[in-house]
Amino acid sequence: MNLFVIIKSLLAGLPNTVLILVISFLLSSIIGLLVMWISLQDDRVSRGVARLYTGLSRGTPPLLMLLLSYYELPKLLQFVGINAQDWSKNLFAIFGLAVGFGGYMGEVFRAAFESVDQSQFEAAYAVGMQRKDVLKEIILPQVFQIALPNIQNMFLDFLKASSLVYVIGISDMYRNATNLANVHQGVFQLQIFIVLGLIYWLITIFFEYLFKLYIKKNTYI
Repeated sequence: MNLFVIIKSLLAGLPNTVLILVISFLLSSIIGLLVMWISLQDDRVSRGVARLYTGLSRGTPPLLMLLLSYYELPKLLQFVGINAQDWSKNLFAIFGLAVGFGGYMGEVFRAAFESVDQSQFEAAYAVGMQRKDVLKEIILPQVFQIALPNIQNMFLDFLKASSLVYVIGISDMYRNATNLANVHQGVFQLQIFIVLGLIYWLITIFFEYLFKLYIKKNTYI
C-alpha cells in the first residue's frame, strides 16, 4: 500500500483527535481546580467528597469511563427529561475523559498549592487584601507555574488516552487505522500501525515543544 494513502487516511481523523484532546483537557483542568478547592476546605464532608471522587477517578480505567459516559450518561439524563440520544459522540468522549482524569488534575493542583509558601496569605491580609484577591493575584499564578511540568505530563497522557475513543465509534486516527487494516484484511496492518505510532510521536514532540516555549517565556519562580 502506498505510504501517502496510509498517511492521508490516518490524518483524516486528526481533527477529531485534537478537538477531543484539547477540550477534554481544559474541562478536566477546571474539574481539577474545583476538586483542589474542595479538598482544601475546613469541613470533613468537603474533604471526604474530594477524596472519594479523586479515588474513583484515579482507580477507574479511562476506557471504562468512556463506556459509562457513552452508554449510561444518556440514561441518567433521560431521568431529568433531557434527551441525549442525538448528541454527538464527541461530547460523551470529552465528558468521559475529563471526568476520568479530573482526579489526577486535582492532585496536580493540590500538590502545587501546598508547595506555595502559605505565609504569603498572612502578608497579603496584613496589607488589607481579601482572600479571593490573594488567591487570584498571588497564589493561583504560583500554583499554575509550579504545576506546569506535571500539567505537561498529564496533557501527554490525555493524548495517548484519546486514542481510546475509537471504542464508541468516533473516527479518530486510531479508528481510521483499524478500519484501513480491516479493509485490506490485515495485510498492511504492521505498516499502518507503525505510521500511526510515528504520527502520535510527532504530535507529542510538537506539544512538548510548545510547552517548553511557554515555560521558558512565562516561568518566573
